[in-house]
Amino acid sequence: MVAEKAPGAGAEPDGPGAGLAERATVGRPDNFPSVLVWFRYGVLRNARGVLTAFIAAWLYVPAALASAAILAVGAGGVAFVYSGVQGERTLPQEVRDVPLLGDAMENLLLRSSGVQAALVGVLVGALLGFVVGLIWVFIGPFQDGVLDGLATVLGSVVLGVVVGLLYTVYRVVFERRILAVTGARRLSRREVAYLMPLVAEAAQRLGLANHPPVLIDDSREPNAYAYTRHLVINQGLLEEFNYEREPIAAVLAHELVHWRNGDPLSAVFVRGIALPLYLVQAGGGWLHARARNSVLRFLVWLAFWPVFLTVRYVVVPMQAADSRQAEYRADEGAVLAGHRAGMRRVLARFRRSFEGGRNGWVAAICASHPPNELRLERLEEPGRDYPLPDEDAPALPLPVLLTDSPYVG
Repeated sequence: MVAEKAPGAGAEPDGPGAGLAERATVGRPDNFPSVLVWFRYGVLRNARGVLTAFIAAWLYVPAALASAAILAVGAGGVAFVYSGVQGERTLPQEVRDVPLLGDAMENLLLRSSGVQAALVGVLVGALLGFVVGLIWVFIGPFQDGVLDGLATVLGSVVLGVVVGLLYTVYRVVFERRILAVTGARRLSRREVAYLMPLVAEAAQRLGLANHPPVLIDDSREPNAYAYTRHLVINQGLLEEFNYEREPIAAVLAHELVHWRNGDPLSAVFVRGIALPLYLVQAGGGWLHARARNSVLRFLVWLAFWPVFLTVRYVVVPMQAADSRQAEYRADEGAVLAGHRAGMRRVLARFRRSFEGGRNGWVAAICASHPPNELRLERLEEPGRDYPLPDEDAPALPLPVLLTDSPYVG
């Protein structure tokens, strides 16, 4: 059984003798024997995301991308001009002497008017530029000696890990204040009477030793979030289902599984490891959004594009891959808590809102949630038919009659 908590509260420190770490992390899952074990489990959960974030941020991948782009353009231009001057003589004599292949390459080169050579130059320049960009920072220290070079690389590794850990500690310890600044508040008496029995029941069914404090965000967007030591429920979610217990209980169970599994802690650590990139991206994004004309926006993009591309197409996809699996696990947890029907109602109702408005790449690779239809498929009860359209899906809008006349009927 889950012990009774104060209204809206989660776990309490273990009395006056509780250590500083325990008092600073009230609300963490008690199924971990200590704060250190909880941290270790959380930061190592998504090894792929952590490794990718570290390489991108601390081995200077944006600099490598910029170097690749510069050398690709330069090598492509040189190859185009050189092939236009030399013609078929651009090919080495050994290639031209190869039967059939030599003649074919000469004809292709002449017909392409240097385009073929330019493409080869771009590819070679991009590859060399990327490699040079990755090792350029470490060339100087290695010139002073192997030990100096290794010390520089090791220093980057240690610095990246330390920054990630410090950021994680900051987010965990000051989470309540951060959430308050972003709009989360304590529960009212009526909200406590409605929500806390649902939270306690879900925790009991999931076999949890405790549950985190619950906060309310007055946003009308229907959503809920699990943080490292808190659950935040949007007012819009309660209103969307008119305070029906089953769908709300399903969402609470889903978020409790995220909290129990350390998913929020893992996500925070990945952001901490990639903190330099995210800070530069945030600054560039702020400037780009406030640029008053297209020329300024282009200049901002030109200055920050390596960071934008690294975060969007390298860091985020690797983190999102683990996040999608975490969503499946949380859905299964809601089923184990006895809320299969409620979870299906929620997913059917919001099948477009969670990951809507995205292009194909983001929806497939960067989306933190898997497609709702696939989540619904995993929640199907064996032996039961689930035809389309789903009975819990939102109603289609009524058709509008268009006419040239100002009067209808």
